[in-house]
Amino acid sequence: MMTDKNSNRSRILPYDKPVIALGGSHVDDMHISALLNHFPLIAADSGANTAVDMGVMPDYIIGDFDSITDQSHFPPDRLIHIAEQDSTDLEKTLSCLSAPLCLGFGFLGRRFDHSLAALHAIAQSQVPVILIGRHDALIYCSADFTGDLPAGERLSIWPLAQHQFKASTGLEWPLNGLMMEAGKTIGTSNRIDQISGKKITCVDISSAGGAGYFIMLPSVFWIYLAAAITQDNTWLDWG
Repeated sequence: MMTDKNSNRSRILPYDKPVIALGGSHVDDMHISALLNHFPLIAADSGANTAVDMGVMPDYIIGDFDSITDQSHFPPDRLIHIAEQDSTDLEKTLSCLSAPLCLGFGFLGRRFDHSLAALHAIAQSQVPVILIGRHDALIYCSADFTGDLPAGERLSIWPLAQHQFKASTGLEWPLNGLMMEAGKTIGTSNRIDQISGKKITCVDISSAGGAGYFIMLPSVFWIYLAAAITQDNTWLDWG
């Protein structure tokens, strides 16, 4: 039976494969439908409603359950209730996961404050997370980044707080020596270099330290972020 003890926060769900975390915002079937046949699905509170709308059953539902329309849709042994109100449902969900990668759908787009909260959550997560929305896909980086990315496409960098960059290659506007800080200097609407007609460019970002930063691409290119942070190019087969 479901419990509402805060000790559920210490419960860890171990996975040796990537997992999908589902939130309450709009989810594009084009991005997620094929993935559901291969990876476990974890709903973060109102993500349970999204799952019902999609006609799928999550492996687990995690949260304080203040946004689930009808809990009777779900077997009690799939409900992990964490009652405290000091963290978001995505934070609660990520704190329960041990996995090589989490693909987060439904956390960007419906409300801007919820999107900001999702950024806050992935910056604290021990599990690498890619947030995938209707328009953008993004990751949090605490240090260096290297990845083969689609040439000519938009790439934005947003500092969590203050972050110093040593250098970069593969970007139209290099980050060499830049100190980024929200309210001062940011890196939106940069672009991945187009080199001699090649479709892929290696982007290398060298960090000098700081609070970390987010890298954003158009959402259709989320697979390149997955390949970069897992160092596994088989992700590109999902394109």
